[in-house]
Amino acid sequence: MSEIANRRVYYLAAVAMVAIVLISAIAVIRPPAIQTIGQNPAPKTLQVTGVGTVTAAPDQAVLVLGVQTQAVSATQAAGDNAAAMTKVMEALGSIGIDKNSIETVSYTLSPVYENNPDQTTPSKIVGYSAINTIQVTIQDFSLVGKAIDAAVSAGANEVQGIMFTFSSAQLATLQKQALGQAIQDADGQARAMSSSLGVRIVGPISVTPGFNFQPNYQRLSASSQPTPIQPGTLQVTATVQVTYEFA
Repeated sequence: MSEIANRRVYYLAAVAMVAIVLISAIAVIRPPAIQTIGQNPAPKTLQVTGVGTVTAAPDQAVLVLGVQTQAVSATQAAGDNAAAMTKVMEALGSIGIDKNSIETVSYTLSPVYENNPDQTTPSKIVGYSAINTIQVTIQDFSLVGKAIDAAVSAGANEVQGIMFTFSSAQLATLQKQALGQAIQDADGQARAMSSSLGVRIVGPISVTPGFNFQPNYQRLSASSQPTPIQPGTLQVTATVQVTYEFA
């Protein structure tokens, strides 16, 4: 064998050794991947919806009152409105409603245009209107009718309505009670289904709650007659979607 051929053989052998060393190093650094098939099958599940409803009397009333004034100038309309609303708030305070229970929910001051049926000429501003709307929160229902009558007598000319509802603390308590009933309902359904199917419930793997509550809203109108108030009862409903695993 010639010297050139010998060198070629040595070169190929050296390349092969380097390749073997690199492959061995990669095998050491990168552990072998082990695939397991069928070791963790998806759980068998059934889904039910439970419902729970709690009925209770409201413990809070929210009254919405307003004063609307109109004058030739914006300054006069705003001034008249402020004076009238001050009298309304004083009247509410005189029957025992705390000022912290009264808050302004909206205030507008806007121009009033004359009616121009033929639309041949531009509308002209003939005055300004100011509207101040307040919200009164009342826990003592014996004051609700008195509050409406006192406010109207003092100058309130907008009575948008009254909403009977629950305070935050009362609503949270009722939601927990309704949720407990909904979970019991869902559990009973799941066990009845599993018994009929001849399977065993392992336990819940997901729970999705939801709540529904509708306050009682009554529209009222400004009147000189005593205002009767009937709050009635309200319902809080909870729903739960529960997914159970069975075997």
